[in-house]
Amino acid sequence: PASGVVTEVTEDVMLGTTVVIDHGGNLTTTCANLAGMPTVEVGDTVTVGDVIGSVGDTAIAESALPSHLHFSVAQDGQSVDPMELLGH
Repeated sequence: PASGVVTEVTEDVMLGTTVVIDHGGNLTTTCANLAGMPTVEVGDTVTVGDVIGSVGDTAIAESALPSHLHFSVAQDGQSVDPMELLGH
């Protein structure tokens, strides 16, 4: 979504394989429901267009849905509508 540093690569109980990226300014993005092994590790610097993983079906909480990316944004620890930041 934007350049930053990978701060978490976890296997969340409900959201499955999850990657959190810190973009600075207390802005983070979370990509979850990824396939088993992301292509990044904690501490990696990523830039726009880098592949961090592939869509999977690891999220138990969303197992009734088809394979998809669970994407969320937080500013200062509070959820933010991603569309507000994407300019749409």
